[in-house]
Amino acid sequence: MKRNKLILFLLCFILVQSIAAQTQTLSMEQAIELALKNNFDIQIAKNKSEQAANNNTLGNAGMLPKLELGASGNFANTDMRQEFLNGTTINKNSVESQNITTGAYLTWTIFDGLKMFASQKKLAELEKMGKTSLKIQIENTLSKVIASYYAVASQIQLINGLNENIAVSEERLKIASKKLEIGTGSKFDVIQAKIDLNELKTSIIKQTTILNNSKAELNQILNQKIDFNYEISDTIPTINPLKYDELQKTIQSNNSDLIYAKKNIEINKFTLRETRSNMMPKVNLNANYLFSRAESQAGFSLLNQNLGMNFGFTATWTIFNGFTNQTATKNLKLSLQNSIHEYERLKTLIELNLYNSFQKFENDLTILKLEEESFLLAKEGLAIALERYKLGTTNSVELKLSQQSYENAVAELAKARYTAKVTETEILKLNGNLIK
Repeated sequence: MKRNKLILFLLCFILVQSIAAQTQTLSMEQAIELALKNNFDIQIAKNKSEQAANNNTLGNAGMLPKLELGASGNFANTDMRQEFLNGTTINKNSVESQNITTGAYLTWTIFDGLKMFASQKKLAELEKMGKTSLKIQIENTLSKVIASYYAVASQIQLINGLNENIAVSEERLKIASKKLEIGTGSKFDVIQAKIDLNELKTSIIKQTTILNNSKAELNQILNQKIDFNYEISDTIPTINPLKYDELQKTIQSNNSDLIYAKKNIEINKFTLRETRSNMMPKVNLNANYLFSRAESQAGFSLLNQNLGMNFGFTATWTIFNGFTNQTATKNLKLSLQNSIHEYERLKTLIELNLYNSFQKFENDLTILKLEEESFLLAKEGLAIALERYKLGTTNSVELKLSQQSYENAVAELAKARYTAKVTETEILKLNGNLIK
């Protein structure tokens, strides 16, 4: 019997330790680190950025020569009949012949209407654009991580508030039951206290479900197992004050979306230069080093062998091609104008978002201060109401009202903290300061 109890105790101990090991503490810094490492959207953007960097080479811009090695061979067995002016006739069957050519061929475009220089600058801008696109994706992901992380923290705050209220309700039930025993209370107070306690326990079950869903959403962003359990602090950091004038001065140079749109303008400019270069002449240098050998058992030449280097150049100038270059140039000019208009439109939209977000941020801070004050007052009022209920100078209705006020104050404070933090994050993202 004692042995079975010992085994049962060890199994329970191992189970508790296993659960504790599976529950890890997750800080905001760790969440951000996991997102940067595991998030699929960031990984895709990072690969695209690396592709743009790989493409930024002199070879892709057309500045480097092209060197090829080539070889060809031809072997034949034919019947031959030849008649010459001097009356000589050759008539021979199964004449074998072979031709072999090998060599190295070099082609180098030394002038293409300056297209190669426009292409090189365009590739450099595309590389920068890829990095900016990666930063945009990181900013978007981090803002989601911050919002999701502090959503979990706010849910924990609500659960903590409910637990405190449950403790008060349990104390209330004990007092009501004791008063009933000594004949100074009523059964109605006991029943109502039990009903209110059950309501709070039901609320905490529902709130726990919301908490678990919030954790699952954060796990999805971090590319963790959806049911991975972790513990985080219920603290939402103090909101730092921001100055609108400073944000307004730096937003155009710091906002990632505006930087991306500006890069798009530059790329359209270089694309236009590339197209215009098609109207200019092109000059190529050519060089090759060849070995050729031709043998035949009959005919005018029995052996012809060459070995050596050749140099030369080619120059071409397309004078007319059905106005396709002119049409492409006109369309690219329109694309350039559209990219400029898109930049200006985006700039006004971002300025509007900054203005609205900052106004909301100031209001959020004002509301937060009021909710903090209300929370302290509600907490103090609840303590006074409970003490008065113990002394019998107040009834259960007043205590329940104090509990409801406290529960509402906890919920509103958690909401105010979360809302202000999300608004602050949005402003930092707009101003390009979310990533230092």
